[in-house]
Amino acid sequence: MQDNGPLFALVAFILLSIVFGLMAYLRHQDIEGQDPENPDASTRMSAQILRAKEENLKIQEEILGLQAQIDAKNEELRIQVERGELYATVLEDYTQAYKTRQKWLQAAADFARQAKDLGGRVSEEKGKTEAQIRKDEQESRDRTDAIKRELTEKKDAAISRMAEAKKVFDRDEKNFRVQKNYEQAELDELKRRLDALTQREVERANKSVEIDGKVVRSEPNINLIVIDRGSAAGIKPGYRFEVFNVHSGNKKVHKGYIEVKKVEANISECQIYTKVIELPRDPLSEYIAPEPEYQYSPFQESGKRGSSAQPLSAQPKTVTMGMNAQDPIVEGDFIQNPFYSPSKTYTFYIAGDKTIVRGVQKSAIAYQWPQIERVVKGYGANVAGKVDLGVDFIIAQKLPQDDPEYAKAVSLGIPVMYEWELFRFLDQR
Repeated sequence: MQDNGPLFALVAFILLSIVFGLMAYLRHQDIEGQDPENPDASTRMSAQILRAKEENLKIQEEILGLQAQIDAKNEELRIQVERGELYATVLEDYTQAYKTRQKWLQAAADFARQAKDLGGRVSEEKGKTEAQIRKDEQESRDRTDAIKRELTEKKDAAISRMAEAKKVFDRDEKNFRVQKNYEQAELDELKRRLDALTQREVERANKSVEIDGKVVRSEPNINLIVIDRGSAAGIKPGYRFEVFNVHSGNKKVHKGYIEVKKVEANISECQIYTKVIELPRDPLSEYIAPEPEYQYSPFQESGKRGSSAQPLSAQPKTVTMGMNAQDPIVEGDFIQNPFYSPSKTYTFYIAGDKTIVRGVQKSAIAYQWPQIERVVKGYGANVAGKVDLGVDFIIAQKLPQDDPEYAKAVSLGIPVMYEWELFRFLDQR
């Protein structure tokens, strides 16, 4: 409204100019109509006209001034119009920006509302999740407690069973110790009896050394030994004899083993029996078994002799069995075979449990009783099925007392030879 003020002033000025001009024109007409005969009146009139003209000039000047003002106002009005147009453009831009701002504000308000709704849903879901987590934790805790209770019960039961098993173990251990002591005592008694019987046989052998023949020729350098027994005395190829000599005190000194190769009527040619063998050794002493078939040491763990059976479990010693070069076989040495006699046929009884299960005889030391029987008969001797006065010797295997005939043989005083004493004669190649 302030920008339109000059325009309203210009219009009012034009209207006033028209009114004043009309009034001046009417006044001029009035003056022109005065009486000419009255000069004073004319003079006054002229004066008035002049004043009126002057006033008119002033008015015209004022009109010019106002016109200049009007022009100035028109210029201002033009400028104001241009400004108005600019303001209108700016206003339109501002209005557009304002609308855009309002849209963004509305969008922000919508986003804030959505965010608020989303926050509510998130809080709701968070609450549900936390509730579910608490529920799962409680269920897990309950399951864990149940498992702990179950495991505790199992542990207690296991401890109870262990305690009961320990009682049983202690009882069994006590019984085992008692049984072990009993069996050890029985083993000691059997060992004592075995030592006594062995000692009796050793004494018998030392006092009455049986001689089956003599060496009549000895040439060890060509491995030739000739004995004074031949086919007339029942000698056959393959017979094996121990060569020994008898020193003072009727002590038998072993020289080696010979095997018959060629038989004549009254003599036989033999070769020295040699073989690479492994002699078992005692892991706790220096004892080396004289024969590879030996399984137990005569020494205890302390290294002293005793009745306990110490296995020969050390690394065996490899040796060549044959003639001792320091004490060679010479003419005049004696020969002997436990199964052979040049003047009589021996009868043997094999003592021990003869049961063989799946090819295994528990009472055998190194050879089963059928093998022993076959070798004995091969030397021309007999094997009896029971003990009587016709039996010359007992061949004892492991635990011979398990055989009822063994006690009968002992009561009859029949000499006993043990399986391990016969290994070199039972070892048939």
